[in-house]
Amino acid sequence: MSDPGRPVEPTIDLASMDDVSDLARLRWELYVEQEGAREELGAYTDRFVGFALQALGSDRWRAWVARGTSGPVAAMWLQTVHRVPVPGKQAGPIGYLTNVYVRPEHRDRGLGTRMLERVMAWCREQGYSCVITWPAARSRPFYRRGGFDRPDEPFVVVLVRDQPR
Repeated sequence: MSDPGRPVEPTIDLASMDDVSDLARLRWELYVEQEGAREELGAYTDRFVGFALQALGSDRWRAWVARGTSGPVAAMWLQTVHRVPVPGKQAGPIGYLTNVYVRPEHRDRGLGTRMLERVMAWCREQGYSCVITWPAARSRPFYRRGGFDRPDEPFVVVLVRDQPR
């Protein structure tokens, strides 16, 4: 039985084409928070939709969303970078984690951590060699807790070292 006084935890799923407008809003909110409004939401959404439909329709991009009772409240995007084959080694793809955003009212409750764990588990299952990101200064502690390392440069978490064949 659920506690009626306790907020419902958002669910985390892969984003679908139906989420594109919400993903645009979340990304717009991220940049408004960081830099202030530089473009109206409608104009940005028009530009974003073309990219997102193409990206999510390919095998190069995945996005995860956390859905609260009123819709998506957080997102994480992962681009797959396929590597050129390495002589004598099995080298998995590299994941580029970007556009990570949790609405302020959902922060500091473990949602970002749960999402990051979900993305990393997916990457491990898919055989990725590593995941990189370029975090904002304020989010570096979050990524360090998630296993990323290398201050002042892209953070990398090595999931599987390249193995000799």
